[in-house]
Amino acid sequence: MKQILPLTADWQLMHAEPNLGPTQACSASKLAERWVPAQVPGDVHLDYQRAGLIDDPFYGLNHDHIRWMEEMDWWYRAEVTPPQPAVGQRLHLLFAGLDVFATIFLNGKEIGKHQNMFTPLRLDVTDHVKPGAPNLLEVCLGAPMLPPHRPYVPEVRGYGQVTRLYVRKSQSCYGWNISPRLVTTGIWKPVSWVLANPVEIDDVSVQTIAINADGSAELEALVELRHNHGTPGAVDCELTVAGQTRRLVIDSDPSNGRAVVRFTVANAQLWWPHNHGAQPLYDWSATLSRAGQTLDARTGRFGIRTVRLIQEPDSDGGVSFVFAINGRKIFMKGMNWTPADAMFCRVDQPRYDQLLDAAKDANINAMRVWGGGVYETDGFYARCDELGIVITHDFMFACGCYPQDLAFLEEARREAEFQVRRLRKFACVIAWFGDNENDVLADNSFGYPGYRHNKLSKEVLRDVVRTHAPLTPYVPTSPYSPLTYDQNEPKEGDCHIWGHGFSYQSDFYVKQAPRMVTEIGHLSLPDLAVIKSWVPEAKLWPVWNPEYLTHGADCIRLDRVARYRHNWESIAARGWDEPKDLNDLIAKSQQLQGEASKFWVEFYGAQPTCWGIFLWNLADSWPQMSDAYIAYPFAPKASLAAVKEAYGALDR
Repeated sequence: MKQILPLTADWQLMHAEPNLGPTQACSASKLAERWVPAQVPGDVHLDYQRAGLIDDPFYGLNHDHIRWMEEMDWWYRAEVTPPQPAVGQRLHLLFAGLDVFATIFLNGKEIGKHQNMFTPLRLDVTDHVKPGAPNLLEVCLGAPMLPPHRPYVPEVRGYGQVTRLYVRKSQSCYGWNISPRLVTTGIWKPVSWVLANPVEIDDVSVQTIAINADGSAELEALVELRHNHGTPGAVDCELTVAGQTRRLVIDSDPSNGRAVVRFTVANAQLWWPHNHGAQPLYDWSATLSRAGQTLDARTGRFGIRTVRLIQEPDSDGGVSFVFAINGRKIFMKGMNWTPADAMFCRVDQPRYDQLLDAAKDANINAMRVWGGGVYETDGFYARCDELGIVITHDFMFACGCYPQDLAFLEEARREAEFQVRRLRKFACVIAWFGDNENDVLADNSFGYPGYRHNKLSKEVLRDVVRTHAPLTPYVPTSPYSPLTYDQNEPKEGDCHIWGHGFSYQSDFYVKQAPRMVTEIGHLSLPDLAVIKSWVPEAKLWPVWNPEYLTHGADCIRLDRVARYRHNWESIAARGWDEPKDLNDLIAKSQQLQGEASKFWVEFYGAQPTCWGIFLWNLADSWPQMSDAYIAYPFAPKASLAAVKEAYGALDR
């Protein structure tokens, strides 16, 4: 049977000038002396910090002093002894995540390239390995600030570092108002050996087609095969869904190796957001065989639920934007999910559980996975399935006008296909959005209104969702107004409402009649212990110094002092005295954030045409002043209690 075995090795790491081959990189300027131990999965910054070569990037201004790392190539090497495939099998090497411009060498020979952080790389290495002997595996990760073959296109423009728009990796790591300028690089996900049979199960998903009046549910199971080698032919598949077993014969032809099977489940137990019902999960299993030999087997869980995005004329002349789950309209008591750590490889299942459990405890029933971060691991979505937290999911494109050439669009298509097929099995994922704020910023900030007709979100991503998750709603961008020129029109689609420094009860907020608010937030400082984790004792007060500013949205020198000044403006708008010291500023800013959150939930939640609010944002990715309700690494602010109270009292 197919096996996936972890590749365990003593990895080493070094940096080199860009574009050197493996021999040159290891010998030039005595670079062979630079090798340090490396952890895989991991990131080069963490390895160099452990080796004492750099200081903690999260403290003070340290991240400014390691910008040189962005412009270096990074070499990993390890001696590996591969497992021996059985007769009829071939040996594959699987990289679950490479960040980002990767070239793979085995025993000095180049065997593959990759340039997308969000997709795996799988290579057949049967003919390249030395069986039963040590093999030298090397991975070169090219300088992330020097994308290969990047054409200059004047229409490509955006927030912050424009280079990021050409690179398929997390956009926020190039510097954002919620994260540091820390351009991650590394083998950031596990590496495995695959003992591959001629045919294997590529994917299984179970979708709910309909919920009937008699309480039964109509399901559709899709089994997709992967043909690895040998002559295509028929294979047997035993598929069990919710206790019902079917035996299938599937052609393993690479162009059409799939089967669709219908099931009816009597007395179906429906999956609901946690404040509307329970979250029962059913089991499925699939076993693939040929001539009595088991080739592959998979198991999983699914929830029975339907979802529909209702966009119909409203009584006030607007257009509704409401999600109906199992036929019931659901108010999204939401929160924005952004990366839980600026070192993405550090986020593990206990961290997911800690944050998501805190979200449910705060009566949050919906998360918006923001498009400037990363697609999270299966464990994140599985936990949301268990907790009854629904997900509206951006594709990972944010605040920019992206390239439209065929090569870029094809890479984006492959990325979207992988992620949509991976995530369609989770009941919690109820919608895909093409990007975060690309269209609205193209109109209002980048001087390129024609971008609203771009092929990326209007064709490529749309078509991927239609093909691979046709029952899941797709929205081209967020915010999105389908009928008017203004992409952030509150009376259509979803909208983002930002007014830092205003009174949270000002006309800017109360004269809005949104259908759904997918971003809104209020700045606050974290607790003193968190501040001391990045600010030297001598600089704790006043806050007008680089250590504070760079950890408050100024890591790319765009916002300067504005966001700290907004705290004073909000305090003045509330009628309070100016903060007399740091503790006073912390207390007032967190109280204001809590008051604002509670007011917005109550105010918009009382509007019958509004069907959701997603507060910005659940948790920080590094220690900073921000809109987050949980400071890094896990220090809930007082304002989170106000969110819990407000959402708990909202009976919708």
